[in-house]
Amino acid sequence: MNSFRHGSVQLLFVIAVAAIFVDDVAQSQYSGLRLLTNAKEKGAVCIDGSAPGYYFSPGFGGGVQNWMIYVEGGGWCRSINECANRANTYLGSTNHSPPREILPNTGILSHNAGVNPDFYNWNIAWIRYCDGSSFVGDRDEPVVVSKNLTIYLRGQRVWDAIMEDLMDIGMAKAEKALLIGCSAGGLTAILHCDSFKALFPGNSVVKCMADAGFFLDTPDVSGGLTSLELFRGVALTHNVMPALDKRCTSSRPASSAWDCFFAQNALPYVNTPLYILQSDLDIYQIGNLVAPKSADPTGTWTRCTQDLGSCSSKQLGVLEEFRIRMVRALEAADSAVRGEFVISCYAHCMATDTARWNGHQTFLINGKTIAQSVGDWYNARNVNDFVLVDGPYPSNPTCSGRTTHSEETDFAEHLVVTQD
Repeated sequence: MNSFRHGSVQLLFVIAVAAIFVDDVAQSQYSGLRLLTNAKEKGAVCIDGSAPGYYFSPGFGGGVQNWMIYVEGGGWCRSINECANRANTYLGSTNHSPPREILPNTGILSHNAGVNPDFYNWNIAWIRYCDGSSFVGDRDEPVVVSKNLTIYLRGQRVWDAIMEDLMDIGMAKAEKALLIGCSAGGLTAILHCDSFKALFPGNSVVKCMADAGFFLDTPDVSGGLTSLELFRGVALTHNVMPALDKRCTSSRPASSAWDCFFAQNALPYVNTPLYILQSDLDIYQIGNLVAPKSADPTGTWTRCTQDLGSCSSKQLGVLEEFRIRMVRALEAADSAVRGEFVISCYAHCMATDTARWNGHQTFLINGKTIAQSVGDWYNARNVNDFVLVDGPYPSNPTCSGRTTHSEETDFAEHLVVTQD
């Protein structure tokens, strides 16, 4: 993705376990990696051909029949070359996964009832993101890149294999289930929400949550189409169209059916209850889609994208236009079964950040924390207060303090993907 600001093609795997705050920890949960070696027989493999898998942390007490499926983020690859560069990295192979890992005991993943009162004792499956398409690609034929490298772009098959395995180990008996993802995983939660719901019997409570997964089709600061080119490249390279909602794709000419891969176009067709947790000044989108290096070769936007306090009045005007565009896109896809917490703070992926979820630096809208809002929505409490949308920046005083970014708590987002 040449929208990334930080340099040449590379993947930097920066594990920052120290960012899992000690005061949030009841007891970190070790989880073994469950590799689905039999999935290879169905062609369900990561980019490098390795078996897909997930980490699993069992529920306890009253949560043993409740399941949270967490999809990690990590961007996308939009060309054969980009996908080939991922193949032998954490984002393209489970061969680079620790066999046992400490899942973050933070935010919505916390086992501390004080931090996470509605979900603290649930089963958690942390899905390894290794396909580069938000698990909707299905390119049938392998791609021979060189004599030493063949790649596979089969995210949909990987998704199906993981869901089948989860159902086999007990999720089929779930009383409650929540599909949640961060960033590229948040887009997964939107695109797979209805198919996830369809796995369960009618008496199960099944909902979905997209954390920083609402990516806009928006112009960049030079008037270019960085966002559109990125998502079109991913859609066509991975052949995502068969996995997209048929009502959406049939409403467009065949040549543009791919744009149902955009969250704003897919969202109106989601029937399952879905919660949108989103900054309308999203760090990723501002720095990589609105003001990428390719659209700002002189670096005029560099300081602004690093610190909104350094933005000029003209730059703040551009950001306000982006914020309004996002709010209107969400309004256009309004749904009676949807919840929202749309904050005008500079953030990306908030659900696994305890300080912002329900801690000492929590974001508030109308006096409500993210944890309270999500819990009320999932459990149908305070039904008249499901949609919380912030005012313009910088009107919310709880935005002050450190910037919220998924590098602090999300394994996949520790991978800073940087490309020309």
